[in-house]
Amino acid sequence: MSFPLAFLADELKQNGIAADAPELLQHPAVLTELSYALSPTIHEGKLQPYGFLVVEKTHRSAIKSTCDKLFIQLPEARRVADGCHSFSMFKDGQFQGVFVAQYAAYTELQLVQLQQELNAILCVTGADGVTKLFCDAGIFIHQYRSWQKKPSVTSALHSIQRCAPQADSATLRDLLEFCFHDLSSRKIGATLVWCLASPSTTELENMAPNFVLQQIETRVGSDRSVAILRHLLTYTDGAAILDAQARAIGVGAQLKYSEASKRLIEAQAGTRHTSAQRFSYDFAQGIIFVVSSDGPVTIFSDGMSVTDLEVRLADERAIANPGVAAATDATIFDCSNEVTCPRCHKQLKVEEADSNDLTKQEKSLHCPVCGNFLYSVRCSNLDVYVVKTLPGVMDHQDHDVIAANGS
Repeated sequence: MSFPLAFLADELKQNGIAADAPELLQHPAVLTELSYALSPTIHEGKLQPYGFLVVEKTHRSAIKSTCDKLFIQLPEARRVADGCHSFSMFKDGQFQGVFVAQYAAYTELQLVQLQQELNAILCVTGADGVTKLFCDAGIFIHQYRSWQKKPSVTSALHSIQRCAPQADSATLRDLLEFCFHDLSSRKIGATLVWCLASPSTTELENMAPNFVLQQIETRVGSDRSVAILRHLLTYTDGAAILDAQARAIGVGAQLKYSEASKRLIEAQAGTRHTSAQRFSYDFAQGIIFVVSSDGPVTIFSDGMSVTDLEVRLADERAIANPGVAAATDATIFDCSNEVTCPRCHKQLKVEEADSNDLTKQEKSLHCPVCGNFLYSVRCSNLDVYVVKTLPGVMDHQDHDVIAANGS
């Protein structure tokens, strides 16, 4: 039985979905279709998968250039559109037949990429009865009568790039999507070390892989070759080492960190996160991605936990770090300065915002690496992070040097 539309509309508003995907409420036919997707058909004890997409007038060109269409009626479309190869299509709130994709979207990552390519809203109900809404803001997941949100990697990308402006944006997005929409969705725990510049001899020794991929070409961002890396990460302990182009150099690396990093950085909940954060303190040329087997993804740089990606309840609000107010993309900082932490000696960038006197509070500033108290200041918003400095850019010869050291 389909959901009552008024009830469903309220549910979308309460969970913040209406704000991120307003097209769902703007057109009654689209809201009706979502209601249908949330109550999948059962045939011989099996739930029938279903998928539909919503595109507005301004985004029609992408649809025209990337698909074939079946001009059939909606009842027939609901039997054909499996949410993988084909989707019922709604344009400006009107049913327009069945969209047949050029390639099948079997995985969460492929559906994310399809959504980005079409600039549309995708709704897919799988054979497990879980419904997922793919939009620019991320993925909304309906399961057990509740909504969860899997955020877009874009916010994490911005957080990382302000700490590591040298990181290539396209490669960074590929890595974030691989970690969050491929490994995380499959519950594969892993650590990836992305080398932005040439490691020193000592650094090479501290992350030497036990299986070097000299004759095996695999790169994050390549649909075909990345399957090899995924398989290796699933069945190999230790970290994967990647070059600046996100090509895998080797796997099975046991990250060795210094006594200084051990003294300065407290142990985390898991050994994988602890070793990654401490190693990132020593290896300033790298960014470390840690995927937990239960889903969350954490990114470390220069000993700092830069950001994380995880599934939360759709109406849950992020909790700010104690002592430092959370900065949003809309925050405008009035002034910034650089300080050096006297304890861990990392160069920090401090940004202050003063919107008005009513919101000013006394705030304490602590080092995001070692937690050392730096100073107090009265302001509306306060943010601090490490800015990465690199001695050089990693080239093809460096790739071969790491491979040779690991073999």
